Amino acid sequence: MFARHYFGLSDKEIKEILEYLGHDSLENFYKSKIPNYYELDNFNLPLSLSEEEAREYIEKLGNLNSSFKVFAGGGAYDCFIPSAINQLLLRSEFYTAYTPYQPEVSQGTLQVMFEFQSLICELTKMEVSNASVYDGASALAEAVLMSFRIKEKYKVIIPKNLNPNYKEVLKTYLQNIDSKIVEVGFDKTGRINLDELRDKIDNETASVVIQNPNYFGIIEEVFEIREITRLKNALLISVFDPVSLAILAPPGEYDADIAIGEGQALGIPLSFGGPYVGLFTSKKQYIRQMPGRIVGITEDGRGKRGFVTVLQTREQHIRRAKATSNICTNQQLIATAVCIYLTLMGSEGLKRVALMSLYKAEYLKEKIKHKLVFNSPTFREFVIRTNKKAEDVILECAKEGFLLGPKVSILGENYLLVAITEKRKKEEIDKLAEILYNI
Repeated sequence: MFARHYFGLSDKEIKEILEYLGHDSLENFYKSKIPNYYELDNFNLPLSLSEEEAREYIEKLGNLNSSFKVFAGGGAYDCFIPSAINQLLLRSEFYTAYTPYQPEVSQGTLQVMFEFQSLICELTKMEVSNASVYDGASALAEAVLMSFRIKEKYKVIIPKNLNPNYKEVLKTYLQNIDSKIVEVGFDKTGRINLDELRDKIDNETASVVIQNPNYFGIIEEVFEIREITRLKNALLISVFDPVSLAILAPPGEYDADIAIGEGQALGIPLSFGGPYVGLFTSKKQYIRQMPGRIVGITEDGRGKRGFVTVLQTREQHIRRAKATSNICTNQQLIATAVCIYLTLMGSEGLKRVALMSLYKAEYLKEKIKHKLVFNSPTFREFVIRTNKKAEDVILECAKEGFLLGPKVSILGENYLLVAITEKRKKEEIDKLAEILYNI
């Protein structure tokens, strides 16, 4: 009887559960929960292949992607990746220590975590960083939960010009929590409407989220937003683009309480959406409420330098009710790649990357200025309005070898993002401008 608990459900038990839920089959249950547009009539898989045939087939599919000139943005960017990253990253010492979570982590792995934390703190000018979380979206959700614990209040204000993917993840995290998400609109400049923010923030607000640059690529008035949150004693959570921090004010300079971001642009390939790495920082006074793990430096009994996990509030190490998050490890392999990238580039190299992205984007904006939706200063990406639906424009440009988007549904069906990284060449930008000019 004791071992019975480890068996799967019997057909009879599955039938009883389905009857209770009001379904006559598992297939109908799945269909009731999954939108129709995700359903495939057939997978269109090829017949069984030999190893060599499979390799050729996969290479053929991969080459379809390499033909695109990527001008797509919205949180993931086609950035230059130094060859040295993979040469170092794929060494067995790093590669086999993918997501270590036991207390007995090796000194080498711990040192990489410590160096990663130090680099992220230097980049953001924040006081403490953890060793990373899953991605930028989950980092934001964890930051909001952290603000609830700190303030013991359960209202968060978010901007409508926040990355919609981050917004959906946040809503998923909070759906079973007695909390309140309040959205603040944007004005004609594309920035957060400060008057609306002043109206909606109150003494019950735990935190205010800003994204800088925001989802439209526009640079926000972060110092003024900080003053508004301070008047109501609310925490300020900043969502940042790490590359932009080489030329824009970092979160620490405008006194953000928690600052998070997606590290993909720091040496990580697009990879169809992951794995990525969430950057997570805060003021030191809130360190015990941070999710994930934090590595520190110390000395052993003989006076030699050593690295240790100083905080790791995961369920296996403390009472479950005291755990700050179910993210109890970190994206070590991806964090290592970020660490290598930042070390190779240095502050001047990262600044050059940021300026190249900025100048190239401004060059394209000037060529298609009649398509621009907002006149505010932007970094790396911007919104355009087209004469056709955004989906149609994206497909037309794809046929010409250019990948744009995503569409910006919050503005309407004719709006989409265009992003430019340091990789894009002048002739590519000129060709895209020619295509977009009359679309």
